[in-house]
Amino acid sequence: MGREKKLMLNNMVFLDIDQRGVGTIVINHPKVYNAYNGELLEALARAVDTAVNDKNVRVIKIQGKGKNFQAGADINCLKSIASLSFEENRSFSALSTYTMKKLNECEKPLVVLVNGGCFGAGMGIVAAADIAIAEENAEFAISDARWGLVAGPILPQLVAAIGPQNTRRYALTAESFSVKRALEIGLIHHICPVGALKKAVLPILDLLLKAGPNALKETKRLIFDVTGISINEETADWIIHQNATQRQSSEASEGFASFLRRREPR
Repeated sequence: MGREKKLMLNNMVFLDIDQRGVGTIVINHPKVYNAYNGELLEALARAVDTAVNDKNVRVIKIQGKGKNFQAGADINCLKSIASLSFEENRSFSALSTYTMKKLNECEKPLVVLVNGGCFGAGMGIVAAADIAIAEENAEFAISDARWGLVAGPILPQLVAAIGPQNTRRYALTAESFSVKRALEIGLIHHICPVGALKKAVLPILDLLLKAGPNALKETKRLIFDVTGISINEETADWIIHQNATQRQSSEASEGFASFLRRREPR
């Protein structure tokens, strides 16, 4: 049994480690529906590293503060990044790609709790989970293409989680879909009533805490090895380049403008 610890990575991400060994990462940026910028991504990556490296942490849990789980990227942030040099855009794409890769390849059990909206990068976080639970009013979308962007940093884990056919449909149409559909395609594992996530996750945590920590680690490693679902450096570099290039395109510029002005993209 470890002692309880509460850590603030910055004002956008918190890490709480309880006495059982559950490390809870809270995305705390509710004013923009927990949308990410560079600061949030860096803190999220540090939170995962801290939890993985803490010998007292047995299970990692991620949840969002407020009415929504995670709404993808902060469009104002992306618009600002797009106006910078290509190398600065590449650096931002590398940060998002490697943060998602870190989540997807986390060696400890990862449980994600979804409330409200889950779009863009939020979908990548859910797809990276070993177990995902969502409230019955949750809504999902791989929305990047609608705004002239490419969802490269999250596509590998989405293909692994819901298969190429479902990824092709929802990444290309960028349409929203319900929690029931998310369950049907394997994105999530369980639906609970609104406000019941804390109760719904308890049996899952109990089961994970009863298992051998090293056995869980090696099980996850074997699954990745035999399926080949982790991405290598060459693939990551290709995703980073494509993501940065598209962000500086005229399509993306129009996408940012349409989002911020609340109109349909031309």
